[in-house]
Amino acid sequence: MDFRPLLIAAGLLWLAPASPAGDWPQWRSDSSRSGATSATMPPVAELHLQWTRQLPPLVPAFRDGRLQFDRGYEPIVLGKRLLVGSSHDDSVIALDTESGELLWRFVTGGPVRFAPVAWRGQVYFGSDDGHLYCVDAERGQLRWKFRAVPSARQMFGNRRLISAWPVRGGPVIRDGRIYFAAGVWSFEGVFVYALDAESGKPIWLNDDCSYIYGIHPHNAVAFGGLAPQGYLLINGDELIVPSSSAYPAKLDLQTGELIDFKLPAAGRKPGGWFVATAKEGNESKLGLLPSGEVARKRELLYERAINQKRHEGEMKVQGQAGVQRSISVGDQRLDFDTPIPGVRAKVHSLVAGDDKLFVVTEGGAIHCLGAERPDQPTNHDPAAARPIDSAPGAREILEESGVQHGLAIVVGAPDASFLETLAARSKLDVVVIDRSGDQVATLRETLADRGLNGHRISVRQGDELPPYLAALVTSIAPLAPADLRKISDWVRPFGGKLIVPRSPQLAAMELPGFSVAETGDQLVLTRTSLPGSTNYTGGWQESMDQLVRAPLGVLWFDDTLSHFKRSPQPRFVDGVMISADKKWTDTSTRGDKIDYRLQTAVYSDVYTGRVLDPTEIPLLSAELGEFDLEQVQPSQYRPPGQKNHWKPEPPKVGTRRNPLTGLEEPRTFPKSYGCDGGVDYGHLYSMRSGTAAIYDKRLESGTINLSGPRSGCTNSIIPANGVLNVPYFFEGCTCSYPLPTALALVSLPPTHEQWASWGDVPAEAIDGKIRRLGINFGAPGDRMTEAGTLWLDHPNIGGPSPQIQVEVSPANEARYEYRHSLWIQDPSPSAWPWVSASAVIGARQIRVAGLEDGQYEVRLFFAELEEDERSFDITVQGDLAEQGFSPSRRAGGPMTATVLKVPSVQVDNGSLLIQLSPQVGETSLSGIELISSKELQGEAPETR
Repeated sequence: MDFRPLLIAAGLLWLAPASPAGDWPQWRSDSSRSGATSATMPPVAELHLQWTRQLPPLVPAFRDGRLQFDRGYEPIVLGKRLLVGSSHDDSVIALDTESGELLWRFVTGGPVRFAPVAWRGQVYFGSDDGHLYCVDAERGQLRWKFRAVPSARQMFGNRRLISAWPVRGGPVIRDGRIYFAAGVWSFEGVFVYALDAESGKPIWLNDDCSYIYGIHPHNAVAFGGLAPQGYLLINGDELIVPSSSAYPAKLDLQTGELIDFKLPAAGRKPGGWFVATAKEGNESKLGLLPSGEVARKRELLYERAINQKRHEGEMKVQGQAGVQRSISVGDQRLDFDTPIPGVRAKVHSLVAGDDKLFVVTEGGAIHCLGAERPDQPTNHDPAAARPIDSAPGAREILEESGVQHGLAIVVGAPDASFLETLAARSKLDVVVIDRSGDQVATLRETLADRGLNGHRISVRQGDELPPYLAALVTSIAPLAPADLRKISDWVRPFGGKLIVPRSPQLAAMELPGFSVAETGDQLVLTRTSLPGSTNYTGGWQESMDQLVRAPLGVLWFDDTLSHFKRSPQPRFVDGVMISADKKWTDTSTRGDKIDYRLQTAVYSDVYTGRVLDPTEIPLLSAELGEFDLEQVQPSQYRPPGQKNHWKPEPPKVGTRRNPLTGLEEPRTFPKSYGCDGGVDYGHLYSMRSGTAAIYDKRLESGTINLSGPRSGCTNSIIPANGVLNVPYFFEGCTCSYPLPTALALVSLPPTHEQWASWGDVPAEAIDGKIRRLGINFGAPGDRMTEAGTLWLDHPNIGGPSPQIQVEVSPANEARYEYRHSLWIQDPSPSAWPWVSASAVIGARQIRVAGLEDGQYEVRLFFAELEEDERSFDITVQGDLAEQGFSPSRRAGGPMTATVLKVPSVQVDNGSLLIQLSPQVGETSLSGIELISSKELQGEAPETR
């Protein structure tokens, strides 16, 4: 696939006609988010209530106001259609503007957290299921849908099962192009798109804004990147991408190239999801311009009520007051806090369209006001819930499991009444998993009709679920042994239940960590333990959890439970986190070395972040939750080895075998600012290095930044219970790290993309000693493999790395390309996708120096990233290795990795020369792996 910009001369650019003056086709009216429309409307005092429709109140994804982009409904207007997205029932609905009647509803596979976009009779919207949808406005029928990332991986985000790459960069449209962003966590990959609005085909993609090594608050250096959450907007020739509670990025509108993104070096500058532009002339109010013209850039506006956070004793505030809570209709300025006839509740938003004013309250009511005085306004109240019937089997499963709280997963699509009973007779949230798209769609519609879809019961197609999430997993239909083994991984350790129809094959299976009982026709399996995991009860002790190893990916994230930044270390026992927050708002007790008292212990689930009900707290956890609530606590909690509370020494963590030379040396690695100097938990060393960070000692991984949150002043990054726990230790800090939230991570396959800074090694220290090396052209960082190869980025842009001697020529013609490795098809360790997904293009000669003399196996990595037909000759040390080599033909297609092995290459004088002679098109090379025969044979290096 070719995601390079498809640029068209401005004179030939096809432009959509201006929207009718009576429309409100995007959030805040236009692509500039000015909140202004040229439509006219009678004064608000002369308007009359036409109808009201009550929708369920929305629960925002985050508690933090800086991230409450989905706090209430944000309708748009197209003709006689009022279009409303919902995170409550995962849908978009169309209401008749005249009557308030429901015209259609389209249900997606996840929460719809942002306003739709309307253009030329079509409606566009993104979902947490990772898709952008296009439906026709008349009937709500699907025109096309676009999956942002070629992966079905999911995570538990904000108490819902969502795509690992949800669409939370709210879509914006201009000139027949729709722009949006997918992905929240930069270290998982972030994807910003421009699509053709008619066909849904990509025009450009930016997927290299995730790993940017640069300045963080307090002048720390670390990996970071965009965290798109908020409404995208267009300002002149720039695409503005809000980045959660950081400040937004700027991309080139035509090409998608990053223009600017940085966190404030000094910190203490709270950002937020809201960004808009000021009202200007009519030519740019609606974001629609004459052919060939570009709107002038305007000042970006931020809302003080959003960009604010308390930093211990004082409130830090940025932005202007009242920007978010007002719009302009013609010459009228409408303030959300000015009384509106017929509306008593607090206003969440106002929308003007079809000669009417639509008022949305914080309680979820939509009021329509118009010039005519009706005899009686129409009131559309939700239908009364029908009585719950006890569906066969559902009550019995609840009784047999004894599970009342948490997440339940039902395999297969049962009758809706079964699910309704399961939800009504417990406090469980229910997820249905089925492989049939038709059954999934039908069940979603049925549940939506009953008012149950989304918030309590959600339906998913496929079975790529994260591990450990479910307190209860059940299937009504019989299962094969392979299916049982797969779904058993979803069960929560330390008490989760798996109930399935009994069969001799299933009863005879052995599942590590499970106990088995038979009850009638059911097999009841209890996950009593998680072999290989550990508990952590504090005291800076080791936590040799065998299951937590790099690379790591997000299991869940949520900010329901938050802690002051200098709270004591949490404890992790049998799947429960026991933590105590400080009373940090009571400043009367603070002194030089003491600050606040503790609050009562809180117990939460390490596998979902859910705060436990008092009836769920195990006895052992309750005993460990006894904290001294009277004693004023020390300001810092430090391991004995850290002598300076604020400026710790660099990490000193034993010795290692240098992967380049094979020689023993002190284990050192980069650590930037962070008053948490780090803790050695045995297998992992964790620390705050700008962001939360780890070093995997088993892998000699280098410093891996978990960018997004700010970890605690107390070390709060702890491997235990099979996951890497990064609880929310952010309160009392206003530094604009993008994601003030808690998360937990699980190990993923080694094909998963995750970058590190391995650390500086001077060239003279390794000159003539290198016997194993990987050179990763165009990569954003370094990466170690379990086999022992250290892959180094070239050119070096990802922080401190060993200073290897690599010369690429012609230097002024060679260019470097990067694609996220998710695009590599059929990834495998034999052709690492995170090597093959980047390349140097146009190189003729590559010389590597500083090698130890001897025989080497040379492995050359390729993938066709651009869909261009190319071929070239490859010469290694003057010998022809391949003639007319074509990456695409060799691999069987574009974006597919392949490796060319050249055995028995002699290196003399420490130098290796690779020559690439183009035959068709330019040359392309992703990576070079060099392994000496001595290394392959396990021969120890000579010490000098």
